[in-house]
Amino acid sequence: MSVVFNAATAANVTVLQQTNKLFQISQKRVATGKSIFGAADDATKYGMSETMLARAKNINRVNNNISTALKTLESTDLALKQIRNLLSQMNDMATDALNAGSQTTVAATPTANLAETSSVVGASTGHRLSITSDNGKNFTYTFSGATSATTWGQVAQALNNANIGVTMRFEVNGTGSRLVLESTDGKTGFTIDGSSSQQVVDDLTGINSGYDGTYAASRFVNGTSMPTGFGGSNPMGLRFGTGGMLRTASTFAGSSVAAGSSLTFLGADGVARTWSTTTVKNLDAVISEINALNAGVKAEFVQSATGQFRIGLRNLSGNAVTVLNGTGTFDSVSGAARFNAASGVPVVQGNPILGSTNNARRLELGTQYESYKTEITNVINNNVVQAGRNLLRGEGMNVILNEFAANPIQINGVNTSVTGNLALTTLGTAWTTTGNIQTALGEVQTAQSIINTLQAQFGNYASFIQDRYDINAEFATNMKTLGDDLVSADIAEESAKLTALQTQQQFAVQAFSAGSANAQSLLRLLG
Repeated sequence: MSVVFNAATAANVTVLQQTNKLFQISQKRVATGKSIFGAADDATKYGMSETMLARAKNINRVNNNISTALKTLESTDLALKQIRNLLSQMNDMATDALNAGSQTTVAATPTANLAETSSVVGASTGHRLSITSDNGKNFTYTFSGATSATTWGQVAQALNNANIGVTMRFEVNGTGSRLVLESTDGKTGFTIDGSSSQQVVDDLTGINSGYDGTYAASRFVNGTSMPTGFGGSNPMGLRFGTGGMLRTASTFAGSSVAAGSSLTFLGADGVARTWSTTTVKNLDAVISEINALNAGVKAEFVQSATGQFRIGLRNLSGNAVTVLNGTGTFDSVSGAARFNAASGVPVVQGNPILGSTNNARRLELGTQYESYKTEITNVINNNVVQAGRNLLRGEGMNVILNEFAANPIQINGVNTSVTGNLALTTLGTAWTTTGNIQTALGEVQTAQSIINTLQAQFGNYASFIQDRYDINAEFATNMKTLGDDLVSADIAEESAKLTALQTQQQFAVQAFSAGSANAQSLLRLLG
């Protein structure tokens, strides 16, 4: 069924339709802030706006990549700073090692590589290691169990707990670790006694005594046997110290000294001491009586190359030892065992010998130095980088700086390593000489200079790229602003339109309602 409008009603409907359409347009403009929504609204402005907004997006994408490159450079700079700090500490270690110096000590140092975990090869039940300090204290380790069941670390622990004035420690060297037998105070001498088993001492390859020379099996007992007294079957071991030693120029014809013999020598305090006898005395008694004078000079048997024995005098204070004269067996002219090599020369002197060097502190610092090299390598290998491009491992990257991808900047990485361009080649385990430490110190200072150069190089890249990032960011913002302005609506104007349209809509509705009421009244009259 069709509805019939009169002219007034139709006019009111038309006004309402137009008002609603205009109201929707203004409402959309106020809600979006735009007055142009497509080319149909204004082709020129719409096209320019879309071009500007697209360029702004492209530039922002470029800046996203630039930002990643900047973070890579920032990470690399942090890694270089960390390496520089490590090098600074390595510089301090080398300087401290130089200042520590090599201290003179009394020590027995084999050339063999022996660690705490090294087995005592060949040692079995009943074998011994016996050490006597010049202070008179003795330590004897008797092995038990299967062959090589004991480690040198176990022997060291037992000796160090015995507190005889001699310690055993292990220090790193260029090829591993070595054993060091050392006087606790660095001055008091000691002896690896002849009662020690050859099967034990032969592990100490390269051990050398300033008094007795290098290791020889004949200086120690075989297996579990014990020395049998004076004579060729009495091994004398190896002595270590720094005091001067004199030994009789010839071996004894027998096992005793003649009656009426005497020996005059200077004690460690520089005061002359005289030993003498009116009766024949065996050599063991002679040695015991000389030592009972407590002159700081020790009398002891000294093994000769032929297996025969001499008597030796050794100054325990580290100074020279001097024999002034002798009579009888010790007569300077015709004595059977005179101390002077030249007949008729009564005074003879034995000068101090060079002690060993204690580089324990230097080698401790050198070990730390080596661990810092490893840390530098870890910093280089684990540098946080863009897409796996580690600038410190020689991997470069291209950085696009504009929306047209033209003329990208190439950042070349530098292959950085401890033994490569940093050239840290001198090992801390070789810090037993001042020359090696000075070489290491020079290498560290050169490496510091190289790191500073790398920081400046990558810093220049970062500064340039940051400037371009800032320019791009400003340009993208301006492009977006211009693009938005071209299609933007005047919010104040559109808001005023909405108010007017609302009023107009209300009037149209009222007019429509009034017209409808009149029509209804007329129909009632006709009805």
